Amino acid sequence: MKTKGRRLLEISGKEEIARETGADFWTGKTSCWETCHCPPSIKNECPVSTYTFLPCWEIEGTFCKLQKHGAIVTGTDTSICAICRIYKKYGGGRAIELKLSGKGIDSAMNHRQGRKG
Repeated sequence: MKTKGRRLLEISGKEEIARETGADFWTGKTSCWETCHCPPSIKNECPVSTYTFLPCWEIEGTFCKLQKHGAIVTGTDTSICAICRIYKKYGGGRAIELKLSGKGIDSAMNHRQGRKG
């Protein structure tokens, strides 16, 4: 089992490699924001359009994963992913695992409101 720090370093490394090589999960695929017809206000705030080296189901805090628990907003509920047409089309039946944390809408909302998730 990887520690959170090690996972973040691993993701940082992947992000750096992706930038250098131009790697993009969505190359040759119809992106989730296109398929779901997300308006620009949602697409621009959602981390999927920024961190394109990962599929949407591996990114915490995407618009579709957001849930409110009292005053805290979380973006970790991947149950929606299991039934999503994007995951079904591109997920290859692999287990859904969040690989990028702390960069999503949930983190930004909680930070602006001075809350920790």
